[in-house]
Amino acid sequence: MKRKNLIHNILKILQVIDKLDVGGAERIFVNITNLLYAENINVSVLTFSKKGILQKEINKKINIEKYQRLSKFSINDAKKLSIIINNYDIVHVHMRHVFRYVKLVAFLFKTKSKIILHDHSSDFDKIPFLLNSILRPKYYIGVSKELINWGKTKLKVKNEHCFLLQNTVVKINETNINTKKNGAVLVGNIKPDKNQLFAIQLIAKLNLELVIFGKIQDHNYYLTLVKEIENLKLKEKVTFVHDETNVQKELKKFKFALNTSKKESGPLVLIEFLAQSLPFISYKTGEISEVLENDLPDYFINNFNEDKWLEKINFLKKSKYDLESIYQAKFSPNIYIKKCLSIYQKIKNY
Repeated sequence: MKRKNLIHNILKILQVIDKLDVGGAERIFVNITNLLYAENINVSVLTFSKKGILQKEINKKINIEKYQRLSKFSINDAKKLSIIINNYDIVHVHMRHVFRYVKLVAFLFKTKSKIILHDHSSDFDKIPFLLNSILRPKYYIGVSKELINWGKTKLKVKNEHCFLLQNTVVKINETNINTKKNGAVLVGNIKPDKNQLFAIQLIAKLNLELVIFGKIQDHNYYLTLVKEIENLKLKEKVTFVHDETNVQKELKKFKFALNTSKKESGPLVLIEFLAQSLPFISYKTGEISEVLENDLPDYFINNFNEDKWLEKINFLKKSKYDLESIYQAKFSPNIYIKKCLSIYQKIKNY
């Protein structure tokens, strides 16, 4: 109780992101903001653009700062932002490109808030311009151990200023529990890294339907997928859903899930599968895969051999795991928000 009261009385937190479109980082932004508010933390939200569809999922009682960046080159917009962030103890910024702008504004206008980079990226190959020098984060949160190592080695953030905060998902309790289960589901925005093409080719070997949830981010790749569906005569078997903002409530409709993404920092969707007790087969990539592999060895595979994937899928019927218990033990929102508050308190004390 003392810890909670101390944090409640001291900290004013500002969560910052550019736009609340559908995506893993955006979903975490919404979750963390609402969870902080539920803990009676003084938390506010700032976005550069007001058009994001997930903004409606922010608790209506949470303060949203009146700010809109018309141009990243506008001195007037930068000054307005500096005045806002100076009113907060901790400015929690999500994603690298957003952080660089906020850090630059803080540098130019000498703001005093402690600014955190919350890194959700799966890109370890390149360092964004000036992120390892004048715009280097003093405080760094990574969603994976690999990101923490990247922050320490590539950005040269001090060890004691780097914090691991693995993702969480707030479980949705679906009321329609009698829904008939049909086929497989794949969740991920449409782009080559998500590798939906492999899933489509795989489903051609099974007498099952596949529903793909995801926003089109690479139109040429989407056209490739559509052409492959036509070539394999799967037009009656494969369905795309591009406008669903909360896939979790749909998951109970399916027998199992696929995750064919080649490169992830999470992937967050695996926690959503766990939360809804949905069996899955996933390519082993990202922090969540590392965390779950020992608990769910039958669910992961480290290649894209179709025969091996088909073997795994057939074995799903025989494997029985308590997915709800694993979700609660490793990824519950209660555990997540306690870790987050602990990070804030450490940063506040530095």
